[in-house]
Amino acid sequence: MSRELFGTDGVRGLAGEYPLDDDGARKIGMAVGQHFAQSGQRVIMAQDPRRSSAAIVASLTAGLNAMGVDVVSVGVLPTPGLAYLTRQGDYAAGVMVTASHNPVEYNGVKVFDSHGDKLTDETESILNKLIVDGVEPRGSGQALVDDKLTQAYEDFLVSSAEGLKLTGLRLAVDSANGAASGLAARVFERLGAEVMPMADQPNGLNINDHCGATSPEALTAKVVSDQLDLGVALDGDADRLLLIDSQGREVKGDYIMYILAVAGDLKGVVATEMSNQGFEQALHARGIDVKRTKVGDRYVLNGLSETGYKLGGEQSGHIIMPALLATGDGLLAAVRTVKAVAGSNRSLAEWCNDVKLLPQVIINLPLSDKSRLERPEVETFITKETAKLADEGRILIRPSGTEPLARIMVEAPEAQAIAEHLAGELKRLVA
Repeated sequence: MSRELFGTDGVRGLAGEYPLDDDGARKIGMAVGQHFAQSGQRVIMAQDPRRSSAAIVASLTAGLNAMGVDVVSVGVLPTPGLAYLTRQGDYAAGVMVTASHNPVEYNGVKVFDSHGDKLTDETESILNKLIVDGVEPRGSGQALVDDKLTQAYEDFLVSSAEGLKLTGLRLAVDSANGAASGLAARVFERLGAEVMPMADQPNGLNINDHCGATSPEALTAKVVSDQLDLGVALDGDADRLLLIDSQGREVKGDYIMYILAVAGDLKGVVATEMSNQGFEQALHARGIDVKRTKVGDRYVLNGLSETGYKLGGEQSGHIIMPALLATGDGLLAAVRTVKAVAGSNRSLAEWCNDVKLLPQVIINLPLSDKSRLERPEVETFITKETAKLADEGRILIRPSGTEPLARIMVEAPEAQAIAEHLAGELKRLVA
């Protein structure tokens, strides 16, 4: 069965256009109710603060109610917070309205099962068919509101530091004017750190706007100018993390996974094909195995299940620690990483010096027709150039699961210019 409405992380698109118009969102709600819930059961729902989220929540709620399902809305909350509450409570499913790191004109719907887990491809295919074919209403549910539930997630984050106090630590926290606004700063303040909040005044239009994990320039400047220990940057729904060290260097997912794996004395890590070879080499030098998967935290979760490893993630900053929460959680990863650094008597900058990443270039190419990536000349070029790199570099190209883009990644040891040249050639071939 097809799952064309679903990308790598739920349904994503322009707000107000199908399937994220009123009718489409109502059909999504009815499909979720049909598949996951019996009449009288409850589904929990949250949203990010972008301007279109409230209307989509209303349409999803109407669809679920039409299936006899009660909806408990908790308001603005990070995506992993919704997953946590879904797992902890008596809910048939959790539904999150967010477009994560995307600009404000986008939105999306992420669905979790009753355990707070991401859906499998098979389940998304079933939902896709129910959305497209439509289902018959079967009852009348209630629309409920309980914004007090969010405190439980905040307490969980604080408890994940396992009693370690961050007294004397000075850091800035950039919440991307998104779902973690206010919450992220409170968590670190409760842990005893001196916190400088940034981009935590959402107005519905400024989410991810020159701030957060996708645009950390202001945070970097703040860390350097104020001589802070580090900076924490989240994206719009706080499921991804970027750190800034005291020297102003970006500390992405590969570095974060290295720190957590070494500090936690882990046997192995699950990473995607986008993670840098230098990261893998650094872990191997510590006797830590690396299993690679396709891009997407659902595939990382599958890898974690297959291996039994306790840590997985993506270079982009989605970090999963399944013993704590079965989804990527930027704020949880931030707390655990800061805890690891603080308990090691080493600075974040010193930890990062352990990992020597290969030069890597990533280009996002506008692409409306994904079949262009399958052109014979593209495959021939990749095969030829990969052979030239031997075992010292990689070339990857794939369609984005959340935007109309192709992601081109080139890794090469000799120089940044070589990687840029190869990426530029690929861009020309698929344009």
